[in-house]
Amino acid sequence: MYAVLILSGIVVTALLLLYFTRRQQRLQEDGRFTPLRPLPAYADLSTQLGEAIEAGKPLHISLGQAGLAGAAAPTSVAAVHVLDRLAQEGCASGSPPLTTVGEGTLLPIAQDSLRRAYADTGRLSDYKPTMSQFVAADTDRYVFAGGVGSVIQQNKAGGNVMVGRYGPEIVIAAEAASRQKINQVIGTDDPSALAAATAVTDKLLVGEELFAAGAYLEGSPSQIAGLQVQDILRAVIAVAILLLAIIQFLTG
Repeated sequence: MYAVLILSGIVVTALLLLYFTRRQQRLQEDGRFTPLRPLPAYADLSTQLGEAIEAGKPLHISLGQAGLAGAAAPTSVAAVHVLDRLAQEGCASGSPPLTTVGEGTLLPIAQDSLRRAYADTGRLSDYKPTMSQFVAADTDRYVFAGGVGSVIQQNKAGGNVMVGRYGPEIVIAAEAASRQKINQVIGTDDPSALAAATAVTDKLLVGEELFAAGAYLEGSPSQIAGLQVQDILRAVIAVAILLLAIIQFLTG
């Protein structure tokens, strides 16, 4: 019985994704776009980059400490989407972001993101692998946070973006940025890190908001369709839970 329900759910989800993806493709071909729920943190990313460029300072972005092979991989994938967007805009303006990572598999990903951004803007000869820095392994969380804070201070960053997997130690790096009096955007899936981050910024990407990075920053039909399907499934689950609670109350 449960196997049938699970299989049915997978099939329905796949059909919904297919339908909404094709619908988005038709809309975009007609020059129309589906409005997404406003998230101030995403809107602030380009603003931060612009302010850093005007000040002649690098924008710092950290991708956290989750690898691409574990349970937290979706968090790092979302963080890479953010880096891709900032790298494209920054390299086009001659001000590439300074990137830090705390996990080995993220370093070549970050380097490749910057290299592609330089290549797309016709300035590949300006690319340097050292623009992406490995700070500390995920077994040394507080060393990593302290190292990120040091990078922010030493390079006099003009803005700070921290997206990915962090714990409460994030407050060390965030406080270093706060002392520089620069704006910050922080996004993670760890509640303890988010609680610490609220002390230094109100530009937060909470849980699923971070996972929507691709849809907000790239806006491909499949990514927007994924958000729409998530909203539908969330509503269905909420209604199902409510109905079950009412039934148990009436029969209990």
